Amino acid sequence: MTCTNQVGVKNILITFRDCDTDAVYGPIAHLLATEDLPTWRLCPYNNDPLPHGYVKRQSTNPELEINVIRDLRIPLAMYQGCSDVAIQVEYYNGLVYSAVQGTATGDEKSDTHEVAMTISFREIDEMLPAGTLESTPNPVTPTFAVAA
Repeated sequence: MTCTNQVGVKNILITFRDCDTDAVYGPIAHLLATEDLPTWRLCPYNNDPLPHGYVKRQSTNPELEINVIRDLRIPLAMYQGCSDVAIQVEYYNGLVYSAVQGTATGDEKSDTHEVAMTISFREIDEMLPAGTLESTPNPVTPTFAVAA
């Protein structure tokens, strides 16, 4: 059962694979370090504005920004770009985001308790809550103008 009016993260599972040794850590449950929810960018391109309402597409990577409490069983370097990252985030309202083979980017430092991560992925999957895409019980029939 899901709570459609409850905002927040229910579960965060992260798996790290060391790029140098292929050691795998996880999947391990994590907690958010702050009240800030993870932020996602799923579109694989940015649109740069051009004159007269046109845009120019530029390729980019889908990204996740998340601030988690570090699990001391995992070396800090794994959070900071020395590993492939797989993550699954489940929200109370039923949304689930999952991604694999991501890499932390940027030069964020850590106080060794919490870790801010910006992770780039090739693709991020989004699973919508059950029933979101179901049609209404009484669909509206389109009307068309008829030439007289």
